[in-house]
Amino acid sequence: MNEYYRMVIELFKDSLTNVNRVNPDESLRVLIEIEKAITTAKITGQPLDELYQLKADVELVRALNE
Repeated sequence: MNEYYRMVIELFKDSLTNVNRVNPDESLRVLIEIEKAITTAKITGQPLDELYQLKADVELVRALNE
């Protein structure tokens, strides 16, 4: 789980240092990784709340770039 937090934090840092601009390819990569983690968590019966929150955070950062 920590690796997903780190990815999202890096996106936010990138957004702040580049005047609300994030590499769209990188943000998409992170979103896909979190989606994969959500799918795995569903299959294995793991908690989903934190992953859904991270997904929402990435979607927010992506929306700022549009």
